[in-house]
This record gives sequence, C-alpha cells and structure tokens, in this order.
Amino acid sequence: MQPIDFVESWYYGTFYYIFFLLLSWGSVLYYIGSGEQKLLRSNGGNAIQGVALLLTIIIIFYLGLRPNSAVFVDSNSYRYGFIRLYEEYVPIDLKAEWFWHNFNHFLKEIGLNMYEFTFVIALFYFGGMFITALLLMRRNLWMAMLFFFTAFSTYSYCVNGVRNGFACSVELVAVALLAIDRKKLPVALVLMFLALGIHRSTMLPSAALVVSAFLIKDPKVAIRFWLLSIGISLIAGSYVEQFFSSLGFDDRMSKYSEAGQNEDSMSEFAHSGFRWDFLFYSIWPVIMTWYLTMYRKFKDRTFNIIANTYIFCNAFWIMVIRASFSNRFAYLSWFLYPLVIAYPLLRMNLWKAQDRKTAIIFFCYSGFIFFMFFIYYFGTMSGFRGFNLYWWKQ
Repeated sequence: MQPIDFVESWYYGTFYYIFFLLLSWGSVLYYIGSGEQKLLRSNGGNAIQGVALLLTIIIIFYLGLRPNSAVFVDSNSYRYGFIRLYEEYVPIDLKAEWFWHNFNHFLKEIGLNMYEFTFVIALFYFGGMFITALLLMRRNLWMAMLFFFTAFSTYSYCVNGVRNGFACSVELVAVALLAIDRKKLPVALVLMFLALGIHRSTMLPSAALVVSAFLIKDPKVAIRFWLLSIGISLIAGSYVEQFFSSLGFDDRMSKYSEAGQNEDSMSEFAHSGFRWDFLFYSIWPVIMTWYLTMYRKFKDRTFNIIANTYIFCNAFWIMVIRASFSNRFAYLSWFLYPLVIAYPLLRMNLWKAQDRKTAIIFFCYSGFIFFMFFIYYFGTMSGFRGFNLYWWKQ
C-alpha cells in the first residue's frame, strides 16, 4: 500500500475535523427536531450498521495510510523504528512491552512496509472502538461511532500517541466485555494482558476495571474518591507524583516528572502545573454519573462499571496532573470518555423527547473539539499552513 497524499499533510487534521463537523451536525439537525424516542426505539438495521462500518473503514484508510510528515509527530518515529527493526522474539516480561515488539516483528516478517504498518495499527485502534460500540450500542451504531470519532483525543492518539492509543483500544473491548457480563472475565483478562504488553500504563485502567466490576460497585464511592483526589493534588500533588514515579508504574512518568522540575528542559515538554482546563473537560462524565446514579437513582450495572473505571483512572491522573505531558496520563481515562457519555444517551430511557436532548448534548460534546481545533490548532502544523496569526492569539 502507498500513502494517501491527495490531502497535503498540513491539511490532514483540518480535513478530519471539518468532515466530522459536517457529519456530526448533520446528525444533530436530524434528531434535534424530533420529540420522539427514535434512538431508543431503533432496531439497528443492517443498513445503518453498514454505513457506520463503511465510515470506520474510510477513516482507517485515511489515517492509517497518512504520509510521512512532522505534522504527525510520533508517527515518523514508529515508522522508522519499524523499518530498522531487527529484534528477534521478545519473551513475555511484565517490565517490557513484549507484545508490541513481537507484533512489530511479525508485521516486519510478513513483508509489510511502513505505511501498511500504521494501517494495521489504525485498524486495531478504530476496530476496538467499533467492536465496543457493537457490543454495547448496536442499535445506534452510527451515533455511537460519531461519539468516538469526535472525542477530544481520538485523532491525536491515532497519529501521535500511537502505541498508547492502540493499547487503550484493546483495553476498551475488555471494559465492554466485563461490563456486559462478569463471566467474560477470562477473555477480558487476556485482552488486559495484551494491552499491558503494548503499553505498560494500561495497568491503571485494568486495575480500575477489576475494582469497579468486583469490589467498589457504588458510583458514590468513586465520585467521592475523585473529589478527594483534587484536594490531594492541590495540597500534596508533588509528593504524590514522586511516590507514583518511585513505584515504577511507567518509566515515562519519571521522565515527565523530572522534566517538570527542571527548568532547563521545560522548553522540550508540554505545559506543567495544575491543569484547570483539563480538569474542566474531565468533569463532565463525573457529572453525568452523579446525575444518573445519585440524582436520578438509575441502576445500570454496565454503566456503573464503565463510569467507575473512568472516574478511578481520572482521579489518578488528577493526582499527577502537574507532570509535563500529563495529557498522556489523562488519556488513560479519556479513552472511556465517549463511552460514559454515549452509553446512557443511547441505551437508557432518561427523558421524554430524548432524541432532542441527546442531539443538544452531542452538539456541545462534538462542538468542543471543533472549538479547540480552531482556537488552538488552526494555523499550526495540524491545521492550515500559513494562517498562524489571529486576533485571538495576539
């Protein structure tokens, strides 16, 4: 396979975001005028499922076969690392990402080029989302996939945090299986083990998932822990960050933590400090969980497991929020963000005229990433080249 280069790399992100802006808000217009319960009563016909699958395949080809460019940051490193790959079989070792290295070696042995390599990664990345949506929201597969495609981190973790995104998509399927039925624990454990072999940081969502499914099932406890984590972070965040770094949870944490404390290296890392903007974004699934489980008293075991897993993972990130590149750790909860929001809207009978309310929520949900794109990325490497001076950036 050859790269898709009919879209210049500078415009790749712009094309993606504008495409989904039109697609998403077209769907909003369809449902916002409805005073009925079309979403809840949908029978999930083969036609709409086929369209959702076709859209997923198109995006897999579009992003999987992206050209080489500095725009895609980590992609080039992974591609050139794949080309130079010479490792033999890597034995199973919980301290090493054995599955990632062996998977790379397998793809190299069967003769894939570097574009086909990232295509396969994108296949697993978006395939995990599609399988999760199919397991949990089959009757509204189109809307479910739009929630995934317009999530804040979806594009970024396909082209930048490649391995993290791959691992979390495998983890996502494990969450869906265990949330549906505890008897699926053996399969879920296998997937969690493979995710751990791709990116060690997934031990956090794996642990949170097991705790949510078997130990702490009440969302009230999770929400209180989340609120407590904010206080801990504000009062003793630096000590907590050093503690987690010393545990060897992920060697990247130690590197980012040290970078945040070294002024000379700060130019090479993302912003550090308590990220109130990230916290504001992260709070909405927590509010959704509070509204459904504590205010409205809904009891849905599947939702509780999904929501608790998100909340526990996000609480951990809050406690290390000052680390440079803390968005890498935020993704360990953010990959569940669309699931926490979409599942109750598409599966649970919450309100009269739920179609309209779902459309309004989805408008705000998807509108956020378009707002972030145009405010922060429009005019950078991820947006239109040359348009880098705007009055709102002055």
